[in-house]
Amino acid sequence: MNTEIDALLDGLSELVYISDPQTYELLYLNKASREVYGDPAVSDRPCYEVLQGQSAPCPFCTSHRLTEDTFYEWEHTNTLVNRHYLLRDKLIQWNGKPARLEIAFDVTDLQNKNDSFAFLADAGVMVVDCIRALEGDGTIDQALGEALHILGRFLEADRSYIFEVDDEYMSNTHEWCNDGVTSQKHQLQQLPLSLIDPWLERFAENDAVLISNIDILPKWGRAEEYEVLKAQDISSLVAVPLELDGRFAGYVGVDNPKQNARLDIIEKPLVAFANSVAARLRRELAQRRVAELTWDDPLTLVHSRAAFHRDFDRGTFRRIGIALVDADRLSVINREQGRAVGDAMLRCIGSCLRKVFGDAVYRIGDDEFCAVAIDIDYAEFAKLAKQAAERFLSEGIPASLGPAWHEVCDNTTSLLDLAGDRMRSAKRGRHRAVDLGVDLASDAAVSGLLHPGGARDAVEAGALSIHLMPQACGKTGEIMSAEALIRFCGSEGGVQALPSSFVPALEDMGEIADIDFFALDQACATVARWQREDKRAVPLAVNFSRRTIGEPGFVEQVANTVASHGVDPAFIEIEITESAREENDGLMRTVADDLRSRGFRVAIDDFGVENANFSLFIQLEFDVLKIDKSLVWGLGSEDRTMQMICSLAKLCDQLGIETVAEGIESEEQRLALREAGCTRAQGYCIGRPQSIEDFEREYLS
Repeated sequence: MNTEIDALLDGLSELVYISDPQTYELLYLNKASREVYGDPAVSDRPCYEVLQGQSAPCPFCTSHRLTEDTFYEWEHTNTLVNRHYLLRDKLIQWNGKPARLEIAFDVTDLQNKNDSFAFLADAGVMVVDCIRALEGDGTIDQALGEALHILGRFLEADRSYIFEVDDEYMSNTHEWCNDGVTSQKHQLQQLPLSLIDPWLERFAENDAVLISNIDILPKWGRAEEYEVLKAQDISSLVAVPLELDGRFAGYVGVDNPKQNARLDIIEKPLVAFANSVAARLRRELAQRRVAELTWDDPLTLVHSRAAFHRDFDRGTFRRIGIALVDADRLSVINREQGRAVGDAMLRCIGSCLRKVFGDAVYRIGDDEFCAVAIDIDYAEFAKLAKQAAERFLSEGIPASLGPAWHEVCDNTTSLLDLAGDRMRSAKRGRHRAVDLGVDLASDAAVSGLLHPGGARDAVEAGALSIHLMPQACGKTGEIMSAEALIRFCGSEGGVQALPSSFVPALEDMGEIADIDFFALDQACATVARWQREDKRAVPLAVNFSRRTIGEPGFVEQVANTVASHGVDPAFIEIEITESAREENDGLMRTVADDLRSRGFRVAIDDFGVENANFSLFIQLEFDVLKIDKSLVWGLGSEDRTMQMICSLAKLCDQLGIETVAEGIESEEQRLALREAGCTRAQGYCIGRPQSIEDFEREYLS
């Protein structure tokens, strides 16, 4: 070959070779070609062997297309050197014979760019499809599952997945697996986050993790990571971080992607995919927060009023119970102790109710909660309500509880109203007890009574008894009758609470009737036993609250109770406070007349507590007038008091009414009242309240 031509061809950066189109003998390689293929003996080997690594002529050979007039252009990827070329071929004369000239332009980088552009264009379509899946109407799990499916198929991967982070642990929460690939999700739960510490450094910079071959990991000192990946048949992977509200929340990963071998190219669509996933997760989180604000109370962690209406506004509920609870004096606590203290009390109420009733607890007002139990019999529901009230007491929470239960209920509003009435009744009792100086937090005896049904529970549990306070004849001093006084007995049988600490509270609650009729029943049983045992039976006086007197059927119930013991009504004296007449003068007159017509003696108690109203004698017929101790204690210090009592006793004597002076504590008072003409005397000077057994031993034996 001409030395000048040889020098010219050797100076080209393109590959140039010449071969025989008939025999395929390689005739010439320029310098650039020799650097790529080595420096073979060109006369000994065919072109297809040297240039293509083939053992036979190339099936894509273009020699039959060539002429001496023009170049034939085509493209080909040479797998021997893994490069892509633009080729220009032509026939020339070489040493007087036709020869094939080929000039190869290396366009590999340009081709890679074109391939990348095509891949990224297709990836853009894929990401749009994923966004459609993520923004669809399905659940979050359905959306993420569909999106991972689209991603995995596009990248021809073995797996695509999402890991979510919880404190120091990570879990595979969503996964797609290609055909024939075993799921790893159940094995990848609660893994220590430290396992991917090298990844976290890249994630912190918002960079992807690219591992083209895991075999390199042990050399980098990451043997534990290698073992975990190897166990999942992972040879390569790409992972990109998930960020929610500025915090690292997890990552999206793809195992063994085969589409486009360059992982840095795969990273780009994966980042776009992760951004779409993060957007859906943010939407889900926002919807969840809205739902929580709508259906749950963020302060107490119980359900909201809206949730109560959602759950119970419609439908028929069988064997349903509602316990309504109110935080006592919350506004006062907030004002005097601070809102943080009030909030803590509300949280405690919610916690107590959930411990007793489970999840069905709702905050339906600023200071009101209700707990709901369904498919429960009354006894079991009452037990739960009592447990809740006891929890409030044990934890020192000032709260009032009202229970209501129906066998069948198709209007929960009415049931809630009933529970509200009982709750307010309990609240009145608690407030009255506090006003009386009772420390409800420490006085478990009284606290146990002051809840709806507490009085009935005490009766059924045998926690109540009566003591008898003797009444002496004003002239002779002989014990001629007694008053039955209620006592609350503790578990050890000792007196735990006097009537003054709980009776007014039970009156305000509307729960006093059970106490009153228990006292009547015990009084009748005592008189009946005296008669059976041939003891001297003395009449017993039983005091009834103004609230009990106002209940429908009161007189009938009194008569039936006495008759059930076979006791003559003359032995039972019914005491009514004078203040009851102020509430309903007509009712009191009717009750007194009805009782007297059935043989009972009616006594007016506490006369003179406030302003003694002498119109009482005109408007009402009764048998006994009990002069309050507030008047008796004035004897000896004010002559006017003595004159008034004398006049009162004389008036009663003229009307055929007995007088009983209460609160006599000294012999001087007893003598003065005898001189005034009082029929009976009662007080510590006569005798203190004592058990029935002690009363019998001292006065009836």
